[in-house]
Amino acid sequence: MQHRLARIIVRFRIFILIALLLLAVFSAGSIGRTRINYDLNRYLSDDTMTKRALKVMEEEFGSTEQLRLMFENIQEEQLSEYVARLNAHPDILVAQHDRDAGTKVVDGVTCSLVTLTLTDCDAQALVREMRGMFPDAGTYYVGGPAAGQLDVQSSVAEEMPLVMAISLVVVIAVLLMTSRAWLEPLVTLLVLAVSIVINLGTHFLFPDVSFITFAVSAILQLALSIDYAIMLLHTFHDCRDEGREPRDAMTEALSQCFMRISSSALTTVAGLLSLLFMSFTIGFDIGLALSKGILISMLCVFLLMPAMILIFEKPLQKTRHRPLSLHGDRLGAAIYGARRIVAAVMIVLVACGAILQGMVQYTFTDGSARGATQKINEVFGSSSPLVLLIPGGQEDEDYDAQRALVERLQAIELDGVPAIREVSAMVTTGAEALKYYTPKDVADLTGLSGIAVNLFFLAQGFGQSVRADKLLQAADALNAGGEQVEQLKKALDQANAAFHGPRYDRMLLELSIPTTDRRLISLIDEIQEDVRESYGEDFYITGVPMSTYDIGNAFQGDLLKVNLITFLAILLIVTLSFRSLRLPLLLVFVIEGAIWITMGLSRVIGQPIFFISYLICVSIQMGATIDYGILLSDQYVTLRRAGQGTRDALLEAMKRALPTILTSGIILITAGFIIGKQCSVFYIADIGSLLSRGALVSVILILSLLPSLLCAFDGWIMHRGQKKTEHED
Repeated sequence: MQHRLARIIVRFRIFILIALLLLAVFSAGSIGRTRINYDLNRYLSDDTMTKRALKVMEEEFGSTEQLRLMFENIQEEQLSEYVARLNAHPDILVAQHDRDAGTKVVDGVTCSLVTLTLTDCDAQALVREMRGMFPDAGTYYVGGPAAGQLDVQSSVAEEMPLVMAISLVVVIAVLLMTSRAWLEPLVTLLVLAVSIVINLGTHFLFPDVSFITFAVSAILQLALSIDYAIMLLHTFHDCRDEGREPRDAMTEALSQCFMRISSSALTTVAGLLSLLFMSFTIGFDIGLALSKGILISMLCVFLLMPAMILIFEKPLQKTRHRPLSLHGDRLGAAIYGARRIVAAVMIVLVACGAILQGMVQYTFTDGSARGATQKINEVFGSSSPLVLLIPGGQEDEDYDAQRALVERLQAIELDGVPAIREVSAMVTTGAEALKYYTPKDVADLTGLSGIAVNLFFLAQGFGQSVRADKLLQAADALNAGGEQVEQLKKALDQANAAFHGPRYDRMLLELSIPTTDRRLISLIDEIQEDVRESYGEDFYITGVPMSTYDIGNAFQGDLLKVNLITFLAILLIVTLSFRSLRLPLLLVFVIEGAIWITMGLSRVIGQPIFFISYLICVSIQMGATIDYGILLSDQYVTLRRAGQGTRDALLEAMKRALPTILTSGIILITAGFIIGKQCSVFYIADIGSLLSRGALVSVILILSLLPSLLCAFDGWIMHRGQKKTEHED
């Protein structure tokens, strides 16, 4: 069946080539149609507090955000003018400047902070407008989540092409060192370039993809699937060296590689698809997009590469050269001679890794800032706003309940310091609209006679005093005007828009600790308990700190699911490939050990791991680097079944497998390293760094621990109970 399928592919290779090239052209034109999402809150589960609160806030207030502006060396009069202009802007609900807390002098520069609460508007468009809104203000900065997203978009657009270019140079250098013909890198990269373009161009089929997925998918697809092309190309050279004609050699090479490449791809896909089961659905986004890329690469190697190799067959033969000797047999001899010591040392390292990885600290958000946001944070500290939605009401008892809650919230302390820096609510920011006015106060405010005002109070049933908002509601009957009344009306309108919804009132809490602080979880728990005292379970909280809290709570469940599903899926695939459970158990132990050591190293160097990095790298490390173990083990078992002794089989297996393992491994290690060093976006850089470290550890264990275990468990693996012969020893 495999031979027949290979013959069909070779026979119709030109038609297949044309079809795939046309698909690549279409895909190249479709890349711009992909919708890229920069809001990680979109991937939270619907039952989390953040997602439920966002839905309610959308209904009550629209999707409002907050921004911060920092002006340098600006006069108070000019700043007041700017605040007034901002308050008059249709997309800005409230612009506030606190003269005390919002003014600081740093290195002789007076910095003034203005906090903005936006309406339901395009926040990024407003940021772009505001960056040129005050040309005569000198130096000023616009920061906040929307500004941060714009900076991330800019960084990704600028940095990822450079990362890809550097990675290509490294890939070409590695391929040249391990190739059998100088033209091999060109053929390999042409095939993979087509597969990458098709993958990127078909992302538009999804509702959207995360910026993390879009940024890393191309380079990871190249690094994870390049060994498929190398495997087919080298097998073709072996068949040609046997004296076969080009078409016959390609047919035989394809038939030999179907199972090897398919098993390798499926193990990688199995690891990635485990991300689909995360409750934080960015795993679904990343897992599906990268799995699609791996399958497209596999199909392009099967369908496109035969045509490319046969087209370039003569130049490939003319540029054949003696491959670089990596002396895999010497490494095998060294490992065999010290197999007991190597196994003992590596198993101890695995055990240490297993202990340390349980102590690793995880982070659930980007604690860093960039651009203007970073400048503002350096002066006024990071902004960690929480939005609290509580049952609404405009009676005195409703406001009394709000005041009591504000007092409890302001009393929360962390290490003797208030945990909540500022509370903006109707009873604080809008307090002017809740003041009580006597007839004399109203007479002074409006300029009307005391008799007229007293008659007005009597007619309206106000008694001895009236709250400002109710006074203004009846102001038309009083026929009151004047600048002070108009200012009061404007303040009331702003406060109502900011804090009153149809069913819920809103409070804005500014925390005094960043979202990366480990005390955040306990602080949010305490805030929720205080709110429950007044409102039971009828409240909602949203904001970056709350989404961090929700992600952290979901992470432990996601962690268990991803690890378990990846482990079982890969164990099943490898078991079916070897038709035995014994060798797969050794392979999975080695890769799991590599994961433990990788994560344990993070604990040793004191570096927290971004939770998405962990989940992605576990799935890729287990799914992709187990290919190296499959390759080495398959060669060893084949040679043992052919009658070679343990030592000779190990040396020959290491010699055959080392070039492919090092080629693919070095590319994956280098690609991750370049991403980690060249990309300034935390989410992407952390994935690269952890993946690079993990691939390095996996390669080391595959080339040291696995050979030692193959020798130690040879009789168990080969189903032999008899003693080994002297030749085998």
